[in-house]
Amino acid sequence: MQHFNVPQKVIQSRGFIKSNAMKYFFMRYGQLEKANFPIKTKENVVCGLLLIFSLILSYMNVELVPLSLFGITCNGWLAILSIFVSFFTTIICTAPVIGRITPVHRWYLWFVHYGIFRVCEALDWCTGTNKHGYIMHLTAPKLLGYGYVSTEQMDNMCSLAIVRNPYSRMVSIYGYNRFGEGESFSAFMRRWKKGMRHYLERDEKEDWYTPCHYLPMFEYTHFNGKQLVQSIVKQEELKLLKTKEGAEEAAKMDNSVSDLPDIVRDALLGMPHTNSRKTGLKWYDFYDQETMDLCYEMYKMDFTVFGYSSAIKERHDLMPPRQVRRDALGASKFDKWSRNSYIGSSGLRESQANLLGSVKSSVRKEMYRRASTTTLKESLIQLNKDEILAAVAGIRTMSTVEGSEDGGSRRSSEKED
Repeated sequence: MQHFNVPQKVIQSRGFIKSNAMKYFFMRYGQLEKANFPIKTKENVVCGLLLIFSLILSYMNVELVPLSLFGITCNGWLAILSIFVSFFTTIICTAPVIGRITPVHRWYLWFVHYGIFRVCEALDWCTGTNKHGYIMHLTAPKLLGYGYVSTEQMDNMCSLAIVRNPYSRMVSIYGYNRFGEGESFSAFMRRWKKGMRHYLERDEKEDWYTPCHYLPMFEYTHFNGKQLVQSIVKQEELKLLKTKEGAEEAAKMDNSVSDLPDIVRDALLGMPHTNSRKTGLKWYDFYDQETMDLCYEMYKMDFTVFGYSSAIKERHDLMPPRQVRRDALGASKFDKWSRNSYIGSSGLRESQANLLGSVKSSVRKEMYRRASTTTLKESLIQLNKDEILAAVAGIRTMSTVEGSEDGGSRRSSEKED
């Protein structure tokens, strides 16, 4: 979006209210890319000034409005408002809290996303946010099912997905969603798996149950084993497109960028690397045997569908996850991932309209079915003690027992990190 100046194009194409709403959306999105709990923000500057102003008025015994509510003066309410807005934008409205604490996530969806944020959507650019969540985070099946992209558009346009090694992706997710420096990678991984339980147990992909960052990558590109996105590129191979000369050489090799449509290759050529966060370790140094096994268990289909090795070549001290051989058969329903999935036996691109039409109806049908399985009241008041405790960094509340291949079990004792 940054490379092609999408934010500015969206803002300029809106009216006064929506343009300012989208301007705030992109500003806020940028803040969360830089810090999990952003402190140096415009909101906090304004709130700080309001708080100081209210304290000065109180010290001078001057009231803006000579009225009180619940025994609190106007100056008092001004101070409370400034503190609340600062706390809400700095702590509550952040990826770790909204994305990982289910009760907060659901209340946030209902009272913020479903109502206020409908003004922050740009369906023509597939960005912004509305009742279905962050539009640019929607999977290809959801884009079709919700009607944001028509079957004709999906069938005729050059669609693209960029995937990455699940191990390195998990470290990136950790950096973006951890509660703070005190939360270790191993503790984060165990809690992350617990947060995925609706998906792992019931294949729930709706944002109400499973926030977008939890979903495996193949859920964004495939539906019922069929690839919906025309072109899939591995992030690790984007470096081959840094220059035009490199792109020409890449076309002669066997990689995910070798046979891209010209329009896609030209769009990716020279793409800058943004939104990166510096860490003191390489991504592979974050892992031990337990976290490696957990990552594979959660995202095992991504390894098979996109052809990633279950081993970490930089870590000879770690063994491939135990489930590798057993789970290899589980991906048999998937077409082998390919940049040529839209190419027929004649060598020409075949229409996928029939498949895309069935995807649209299936997603909508499933969405309505799941929405009717629980009442709104039950959903809004559902609290989980373990989910709330997970907000406290370094504390684990349950033991996990996993079956091994020989019928035994491995137990990871729970303690403070």
